[in-house]
Amino acid sequence: MNKQRLYFLSLVGLTCLALAAAIAYFVGKGQSESALTAMKAEVEALKAGEREAAVVKRVSQQMEEIAYQQKEISDRQRDKAEESSRLAIQMRDRAEQESRSAHEAEGKAVKALEEAKTQRAYAEEQQKIAVEERDRATLSKTIADTLTYRTQAKTLGLTSRNQRETGDTILADLLAYASWYFLDKYKGNTYYTETFRALSMATLASKSYFMERRGAVNALSIVPPEAGQKGKDGCVAASNYGELEICWSAGGKTPLLHDNTYDFRDVWAGKQAVYALSKEGTLCVVNYNAQMQRTVTLPPDSYFKMIRTDSNTLLLAARQSLCWYTFSSCAVSAPVHLQKTLSAICKREHTLCLFFADGSYAEMDGTGKLTEKTPLVKRVVTAAHYAPDLQCLFLGLKEGPVQLVNKYNRQVEILEAHKAKPISITTVGPIMVSGAYDKAIYIWKLDNLLFNTGLNFWQEMETAKTQKRTTAQPQNRVPGEWLSPVEYIYRSWTLSTLGDPRTGCVWIGTATGEVVRQNVSVDNMAQQVHNKLKRNFTDVEWSRFMGASIPYVQFKE
Repeated sequence: MNKQRLYFLSLVGLTCLALAAAIAYFVGKGQSESALTAMKAEVEALKAGEREAAVVKRVSQQMEEIAYQQKEISDRQRDKAEESSRLAIQMRDRAEQESRSAHEAEGKAVKALEEAKTQRAYAEEQQKIAVEERDRATLSKTIADTLTYRTQAKTLGLTSRNQRETGDTILADLLAYASWYFLDKYKGNTYYTETFRALSMATLASKSYFMERRGAVNALSIVPPEAGQKGKDGCVAASNYGELEICWSAGGKTPLLHDNTYDFRDVWAGKQAVYALSKEGTLCVVNYNAQMQRTVTLPPDSYFKMIRTDSNTLLLAARQSLCWYTFSSCAVSAPVHLQKTLSAICKREHTLCLFFADGSYAEMDGTGKLTEKTPLVKRVVTAAHYAPDLQCLFLGLKEGPVQLVNKYNRQVEILEAHKAKPISITTVGPIMVSGAYDKAIYIWKLDNLLFNTGLNFWQEMETAKTQKRTTAQPQNRVPGEWLSPVEYIYRSWTLSTLGDPRTGCVWIGTATGEVVRQNVSVDNMAQQVHNKLKRNFTDVEWSRFMGASIPYVQFKE
């Protein structure tokens, strides 16, 4: 049993051993194959690594060769860089030297520039001074030449009158035209007395009429076109001897009334009849057929002025009262008594301006309300005229001057003229004419006026407040020269003046019964003279009257 058991155990042990050996074999075989496979893989990896190493080695050798080449190139570039650096340093040193030289040169240039600027400024200043001196010299010469021509022109006017008195009318006409020509060309005042009178004589611009009884002509009135003879202009003259006569522009007279019981102080010519105001208080209405239509007795007073206030009413002004005559009813209103004595009266737009002998002033509106106002001027006014087209009030002052008052009631510069109190003032366009007790009329071309303010007439009319000079005066215009009127002397006192807008002439009435129709347009007279010239100056005449320094001018083409 034990043997069997031992045999069995031995068999089992052998079997186990065989199984273990088999297992070990197969396990070892598996491991060997795995190891072999691994070794093969490793061998392959080593071979691949070897191949890669060989490639790397070859690449490394190539890179090394390239590196050597790069090193050689780098060495060469370094050598070049070092050479360039040396050159750069040399160039820098040179540039620095040149920079220092440039700075020094710049400093010298700046100094030279400053010196040049100084010299240039000095030169420009000297040039400016030279130009100013040249301009002043040129202006002085121009002014001297201009004044020479003007003086020569004024002399020619007087010479023309002298030649006419000797009977040489042809030469007198040449001299009269030359007088106007040089004043006009050299911007002088063509309304110079001698020039005006020479042209007036050359054109017979002054036409005289005499009242039949030689009464003092106190008033004038233009005949309306509807009332006068067809195609004829005329003026009604009224005298203190009760004379009413029409003086026709073309010549001749038509008497309307001669009655010395009347002392006419004013007259107004209507379309149908003439209204004459007598000093003692009678209004005479006379038609153009010389028939007395009616006489109207007025409230007692000393009458001197008529004003057409509207289409149906005449204001009749006396020294201390006012009344109104109505055309439609032929009636006279009750008088408005004044506390003071009137010295002058005029209509200004829709207001009556009343000036009193004591220097006070009042205004009356359209309703008849009388209001005392601050005087427009501080002197006694003896003549007043308002020109609607000029918007200017002209006041004759007792001492002789004429004061201009613009639409803002601002006093414009006084026009010094008459030597006695003005009696009458009128305008025709831009020309103002005044008459006074000094036997003269004074004629101003308002466009020519240049006042000490530096403003001309039209600028003064638009200036509300007194200003300092705002307009530069032309160097060749002296204010006084442009405030000098034409002085036209008559044989007696000039009591009345009246502008005729249709003809551009002025009618003048004198104390000795003379009625004068005067052309007051210098340019118009000059053109008439030019048209009638017979010849030019001879060389001898030019040298005698003009002088060799004045270039010859032909006036007759």
